[in-house]
Amino acid sequence: MKPNTFGLLISTLLFLIFIVLSLVFQSTKYLYIASVCPLLIVPFLPEPRKSQYVKPNQAGSTFRIMRLSEYESQDESGLLAIVFEPGDVSWQRKMLYFHIEDIVTTASIQPHELSASIAALPFDLKPHPSKKGWVGISLRQLAARIEQLSVTTAEINRIIIRMDDLQQIMPSSRKLNSSVQGQGQRIQA
Repeated sequence: MKPNTFGLLISTLLFLIFIVLSLVFQSTKYLYIASVCPLLIVPFLPEPRKSQYVKPNQAGSTFRIMRLSEYESQDESGLLAIVFEPGDVSWQRKMLYFHIEDIVTTASIQPHELSASIAALPFDLKPHPSKKGWVGISLRQLAARIEQLSVTTAEINRIIIRMDDLQQIMPSSRKLNSSVQGQGQRIQA
């Protein structure tokens, strides 16, 4: 059992015990003690999820993480596109995380007349503080930029990231290094 679960269980049990004791003995002392118990419960309550995790291999997921090989050249390492259905990203959350092992290489994305994209800039990207291989995109910063555009967050269905920007925040990633080095030896300068 996790420490948070154990602490929540114990503090809730204490609360119930003191409520029962106050009823059985008709004591205000037990009632006062029981009224303090919720303060013991609060630190053990689970936090609401502040981030959204993209798992494209999960059943029912509409997310696809694609490296676009048509944009690769000697000077550029290409683009990464996170494609999803409008409304699948929870824009009120703080971060959108994806795992670099979920990146697949494709030639291009099929054009669609109702597609709307937003570029994730280098300062929007952050590695996950505790999970290795996960990269976060600041949804708040993207949403702030979208407000200045002629589209809304409900219409966005693609997030575009330069592979060079991704390489800067994840320099030790074997998957990114091997794909970038495979284009030429420009990293070995």
